[in-house]
Amino acid sequence: MTTNSTSSTLPTDTLESPDSRKGSKRGSKPASAAKAEVDERLYVASVAKAMRVLEAFDKSASELSIADIALRTGMGRSAAQRFVYTLCQLGYLRRHPATRLYSLSTKLVGLVGGMLSANARLQAAYPVLSQLAQETHETVSWVERDGDDIVVLGNIPSEHLASVNLPVGSRFAALPASSGQVLLCQESDAALRAMLGRLEPAVRARFGDRADDDIIGLIERTGSEGYSMTEKNLGQGSVSISVPVFDHAGRVVAAINLSTLSMRYDVDAARRDLLPRVLHTAKALSAG
Repeated sequence: MTTNSTSSTLPTDTLESPDSRKGSKRGSKPASAAKAEVDERLYVASVAKAMRVLEAFDKSASELSIADIALRTGMGRSAAQRFVYTLCQLGYLRRHPATRLYSLSTKLVGLVGGMLSANARLQAAYPVLSQLAQETHETVSWVERDGDDIVVLGNIPSEHLASVNLPVGSRFAALPASSGQVLLCQESDAALRAMLGRLEPAVRARFGDRADDDIIGLIERTGSEGYSMTEKNLGQGSVSISVPVFDHAGRVVAAINLSTLSMRYDVDAARRDLLPRVLHTAKALSAG
C-alpha cells in the first residue's frame, strides 16, 4: 500500500455543508433517474412532488411557510398548500400555531431509524468506528453511495470543540469527495465520464482546470492506492481521509471517512499519523 503519494490529494473537498447545493433545481426527476430512464407508465409524479416538499426542509431552514415551500420546490402556492396539508394529515409535517410555519415531524425518525437499523454492516461497524474516533479524537463516518451522491449513514463526532461536523443524512456530490472517490474506484471509464457530464458547474469547478481524463486518472489511482485524501482550504480548513470497505466479492460497499482540521493535521501529518489507523479500521470491517 502506498502511503507517501500525493496524487490522490485534491486542493478542495466536498465536505461542504449539506445545504451548499441549494441552488440546484428541485423540480427534476430523482437522482436515480440519472442511472436509468424513467418509465413514465409507472412513475407517480405526485409522490415525487410530496418528496420534494419534505426535501425542502434542511439544516438551513427547519421551519418554512407555504410561500417558502413553493419557492424551494418550484410549485405553485396552491399546489404546495395541498401537499403540505396532506403531509400534515399523515403526520409527516407539523404546523406551529403561533408562527404558522411548518417543520418536519418526529414521525420521519421512525422511517430513518428503520432503514439504519436494517443496515447490518453499519450496525456491526459502530464499535470499530467508535474505537477509531476514540484513538484519534477526530470525526469518523460511515459513508455509502446513492447514485451520483454519497450519504453519511453513521457518524461519531470529534471530541474537539472545533471540528468537522458531518451529521447523519449529510449528502454530497460523490466525485470531488474523498469518500466518493473510493466508492467510485471500481466504476468503468464510461460511467465516470457520464457522471462528470452530469456535474453541476459549481461542483465541477472544485476540480479547477483538471481535464476529465485527469479526474478519471485520479479515481483510478485511488483504487490502486487504496485510499483518497482531500483538503478543504476555505474557513478553518480541513483534511479528509477515506478508505473503502469491501464485501465478500471484493466490491466496495462503503467508505470509512476521518475528517480533521488543518490546524491539527496538515495533509502530510494526516497521511503519516491518521491514514494507517483508517486503513486498519477499514480492513477490520471488510469481509474476507
